[in-house]
Amino acid sequence: MPILALLLLAAPALSLPPCRAGQLRLTLDGHDGDFNGMSHAGTELSIRNVGPACALDALPAVRFRDARNRALPAARAAPRGMHPGPVLVPVRLATGDRATSQLRWISGPVFPRNRTLRARKITVGIGTTTLPTPLRASLYGPAGQPAPFEQTPFHAIESGSER
Repeated sequence: MPILALLLLAAPALSLPPCRAGQLRLTLDGHDGDFNGMSHAGTELSIRNVGPACALDALPAVRFRDARNRALPAARAAPRGMHPGPVLVPVRLATGDRATSQLRWISGPVFPRNRTLRARKITVGIGTTTLPTPLRASLYGPAGQPAPFEQTPFHAIESGSER
């Protein structure tokens, strides 16, 4: 797709102010275990806009934190086949709309030498602050390396089209 076409598609979101953490509500939904199996687990991140229309980064920084609120050594894996990565336009969120993203991580000791991280909270970066919410999860990675996780870009769901 030509760059001009991408810019035209992005124009509505780019003309909006960036979302602020105070106008957003973060929740998690495991969809009754749909993310679990084959030594993997995950959750859906859902951010609802309770303020005026705004633009949300499509792929904000996600951090897993321990019980003492320390950032855990977990790293988002690069999207498959997209290097250096896709150009992602901000997501337009009208009042009442929400955006969702899926997270997946390794939840079992599948490496010859494992590193186990016990997450008790997840945070999503919004501007210079974060949105926190509780999470109870164990992430595994190779010893001496960050535990990998996958994150899909956020996409908007209009408030009238809830499932």
